[in-house]
Amino acid sequence: MFNSLYSRIALVLFSMFLIMAGFLFWFFERASIATQNETSQKLYLNLADNIVNDLGVISNNQFDLELIEAAFHKIMILGPNIELYVLDRMGKIISFSVPDKKIKRSHINLQPIIAFIEKTQSLPILGEDPRALERQKIFSAAAVYEKNNSIGNKAVDNTRIGYLYIIIGGEYYDSISTTLRLSTTWRISLLGIATALSFLLIASLILFYALTRPLRQLTREIKVFEQSDFKVKTTFQLAPLNNTKKDEIYQLRQSFQHMQQRIIEQLEHLKKNDAIRREFLAYVSHDLRTPLAGMRAYLETLELKQASMSNEERQIFIKKTIRNGDRLQKMISELFELTRLENHQIELTQEVFSIGDLLSDIYVSLESKAVEKQVSLKIDFQQVNVQVYGDIAKIERVIQNLTENAIRYSKANSSVVIKTTLIKNNKLRICICDQGIGIHAKDLPYIFEPYFRASDEYKLKHKGAGLGLAISQRLLRLHNISLQVKSEINKGTFFCFSLQKV
Repeated sequence: MFNSLYSRIALVLFSMFLIMAGFLFWFFERASIATQNETSQKLYLNLADNIVNDLGVISNNQFDLELIEAAFHKIMILGPNIELYVLDRMGKIISFSVPDKKIKRSHINLQPIIAFIEKTQSLPILGEDPRALERQKIFSAAAVYEKNNSIGNKAVDNTRIGYLYIIIGGEYYDSISTTLRLSTTWRISLLGIATALSFLLIASLILFYALTRPLRQLTREIKVFEQSDFKVKTTFQLAPLNNTKKDEIYQLRQSFQHMQQRIIEQLEHLKKNDAIRREFLAYVSHDLRTPLAGMRAYLETLELKQASMSNEERQIFIKKTIRNGDRLQKMISELFELTRLENHQIELTQEVFSIGDLLSDIYVSLESKAVEKQVSLKIDFQQVNVQVYGDIAKIERVIQNLTENAIRYSKANSSVVIKTTLIKNNKLRICICDQGIGIHAKDLPYIFEPYFRASDEYKLKHKGAGLGLAISQRLLRLHNISLQVKSEINKGTFFCFSLQKV
């Protein structure tokens, strides 16, 4: 029932307003009683003094009980809302104006009475009610002195023989007061408070409903996104808000939409990576099986026809077997190298070296392959003696991989050029350019994926392309260098990167 945030807020608000209503009723009643007590006590402030001064209540320095009872009877007729008690100087009740069976106390605490007489405490002052053990009431009090001294508070020697203690608002008054509390005025007051609190409660509920509306909409968005298996982006649009209204809920919705977009992209990336992984395993299996099958075929042929073969034929088969073994070893080495690169297990050993010497060594090592493919291999130096900074072994591997690929996929009677150019920021740009079949623009973002195959034409003409581009890109990434590529179909491809010149 109270699962939603709004229902819980409504329950809390309702509980708080109930508590507030109870507190206000209690406070209103206590304030009303306190005001009434203070008013009544001020009204009867000098009542006890006047009675003591105007009526003779002592005879021979003692209380005249008969005279007191007669006086009490007259006063009770005139003021039925008061109760009179005569106390001795120790607070013991000597005489009273109420039925004897209703008296519950025999002594009264004198401390409030003395505070009232000496005016050491602000009104209202409450004293003990002889009719109840727990209840306290407002009162009027006066000290009674010996007759041979001054009467009332004007005594010279302050020889007190007791006190006149008048309870204001006695039992009869309480019964009337209780009835009045249920009167129309009291009910109207309570109804007014209840109406005001109800209005505040309803207004607060409406306000919280409006405030939690964006949160409920966000909850619906999240549920829709979850039910779509995190595939479909929700179409709810954020309401245009100015800078002053971009509250926490707005920021939460904005963060969710960014997170939603990120999750969708990550899932798509994972799916693509899974497809690439499957394709990668398929091509690795194929590329490893091909040289193994070739080696097995050559060795089986040697075994079966060894007696009938000439020495030259045997040497040809042996060389082909060795070539397939070398190819297999190279592929396995590339796989291990790529794995180490992916796991960040390769560290750089950077130094200053001559790019001219490095390119000359690469030219010598690849010239025979270029001649075999009928491709012209060239090096175009803008400046020969240039010193650069990097890991020479890994830079050599990158240039060699890119150049080998360029030679492998170039047309006969075309050229492959390794070109160096000085550029701004004190850097040397190295480009490997070929005149091969080129790569389609839609495939360029994916050519650095291991064993990526872009199209049927690419599969056919780039069979066994291997891991060279993937390794080259990751080796340059270790140097914080990006490998850039430009290509046009049937015109050629350019691979370029820059090294820091020293």
